[in-house]
Amino acid sequence: MRKNYLWYQFFRYGVMRPALNLFYSDIQVTGRQYIPEHKPVLFVANHQNSFLDALHVVNNTKHFVHFLTRAEAFGNPVLDRFFYSLNMLPVYRARDGFGTIRRNNEIFSDCFDRLYQKDAVLVFAEASHEMVRRVRPLSKGFTRIVFGAEEKYNWELDLQIVPVGINYGDHRKSQRPVHIKFGEAVPSVRYRDDFHEDEREAATKLKVDMAARLKELTLHVPNKQHYALYQLLLDELEPDRSILINPDKVNVRVSEIKQQLNGELVDESQQLLEKAEQHGISIKELVNPPRANLKDLLLSPLYGFSLVNNALPNLLVRWLVDSYLEDEAFESSVKFLVGLLLPVYYLLIGSIFIIGGLSWPWTLGYIITSLITARLFVRARDLLRSMVGEKKKRKQFLNGEGISEKLEKLRDIRKSLFGNTDQKS
Repeated sequence: MRKNYLWYQFFRYGVMRPALNLFYSDIQVTGRQYIPEHKPVLFVANHQNSFLDALHVVNNTKHFVHFLTRAEAFGNPVLDRFFYSLNMLPVYRARDGFGTIRRNNEIFSDCFDRLYQKDAVLVFAEASHEMVRRVRPLSKGFTRIVFGAEEKYNWELDLQIVPVGINYGDHRKSQRPVHIKFGEAVPSVRYRDDFHEDEREAATKLKVDMAARLKELTLHVPNKQHYALYQLLLDELEPDRSILINPDKVNVRVSEIKQQLNGELVDESQQLLEKAEQHGISIKELVNPPRANLKDLLLSPLYGFSLVNNALPNLLVRWLVDSYLEDEAFESSVKFLVGLLLPVYYLLIGSIFIIGGLSWPWTLGYIITSLITARLFVRARDLLRSMVGEKKKRKQFLNGEGISEKLEKLRDIRKSLFGNTDQKS
C-alpha cells in the first residue's frame, strides 16, 4: 500500500467530496463507465476554473490520481509536503525559466512510474486556466507523457487516455450546478505505428483527436473573435443554468448562433459587455434577477440568521478576492476554501459563547443551526441584493445610451433561435 493511501482517500472522500456537494447545488457525473478500472489512465480535461477542476475529476473516479499543478504553487516546505501528500506534482512552464523546464523530465518520469503501477495521472492539456466556454489549443505536454510512458515500458502499458469535460453553470458562484462528463477511453497503442513513423506527427494527431473529443464533452464556442455574442446569447441571458452544463444541448445552440453571425451584432455585444464591466453589473443578474417565492418567505427567518451569522466569512472572501486575486478564475476556489473553514469558525464563535456564560445546549444549537443554514447564505444574499442593494445601480445602467434596446434585441434573437426561454421550465 502506498504510504499516503489512507490519508489521500480520507481527504478525497471524507473532506473534499462532502464539501463539493455542499458548495454546488447539483453535481452531475456521466460517462464513468468509460474509465477502465484495472488499467493505467491519463485523464485529459479542459481547464476553466482553477484547482476546482482537479477536485471534480479526482473525486469522481476510483483511481489513485496524481495531477500536475503549476510549479508556482510550490515553494513553501510545509505546503509542499501537504501538496505531495495529495498527489500534486509540480510542472514547469517556459515563463518559470528555461532551467526549470528541465525539471519536468523528472516529473514526467515520475508520472511514467505511477502509470506503470496502474494509477491515473490528470493533466489539463490547455496548460492554463481561463473562464471561457471553449476548448483552447492543447499543448504537447500530455503527449510527452503518453509516448514517454509507453516507450519506457516497451508499449506494454496499455495506457488509456480518457477525455473529461467539466461544465459549470456559473464559474464564479457557489450553489450552481456542475457536470463532469467522461468520454470514451482511447488506447495509446492506437498511435504506436504513427509514433514509430514520425513522433511529431503522432503528437499532433493525438492533440487533434483529444481536442475534438473535448469539444463534444463541454460547451465549445468555435471562434474566439465572436465570443462576446455567444457569451450573451448562451450564458448571460440564460435563466436556466442547468442548460449550460448539458454540452449535447448547448452545442446545438452554438451551431444555430453561428448561422446568424454578423460583425455589427458581435461589436454591439462586445460593447455591451464592456459597459457592464465598467459599471460593475452582471448581465445575467440584471435580466434574470432572483425572485422571492413562497419557500423564500417561509425560510426568511433562517435567511436572516444566515446573513448575520456568515457576514464575517463573506467579508473575508471579498477582501481576499479584491485585494489579492488578479485572476478571477480563482474566485470560486477562494470561496470554496473559506467554506471549508466555516465549521471551525462556528466552533470558535461557540467557544466565545461558552466563555460568555451561554449554556451548552444553546451553544450546541447555535453550531448545528449554523451548519444547516450555511448553504442558505447565497440565496439570501442574492435576494437581498436584488431587492435593495443593487437596484439603483442596475436602473442607471439600463437607462444608459441604447442599453435596453440592445438587450431587447438580443433577447428577440434568442427567442427566434431557441424559442421562449426567458422562463425556467
